[in-house]
Amino acid sequence: MSISRTKMLQVSKCLIGLAVMVLQSCEVADNRRNLLCGNWESVEGKPDVLIYKEGEAYKVTVFKRSGLRRKLKPETYLLQEENGNLFMNTGFRIDVSYNEATDILTFSPNGDYIRVRPQPEHPINEQ
Repeated sequence: MSISRTKMLQVSKCLIGLAVMVLQSCEVADNRRNLLCGNWESVEGKPDVLIYKEGEAYKVTVFKRSGLRRKLKPETYLLQEENGNLFMNTGFRIDVSYNEATDILTFSPNGDYIRVRPQPEHPINEQ
């Protein structure tokens, strides 16, 4: 069984292209969830959200107020990915999407969230 040089080059190109696609897809999926980490505030008055990485898992903590005294009650859920789509399961599925250009996080059906920028510890005094 002999393969011509041209056929060998074509097969090599295909294999290299496939390897590049596989490597890029692995890198993008992980980086996408890393971009979500931080504190998020609802633009519609819904509970605040914290997204963080714990080990290999990404978690979402929702800070709800409940009861007569409106005591803060955090609830944590696992941020999961299925077929390239992010979601969390709170008893029902909540889809999560992120717009990197506007830095807006959307929970379906809970609406849009904007990132809370941390205050600097030592602000620079302008003179």
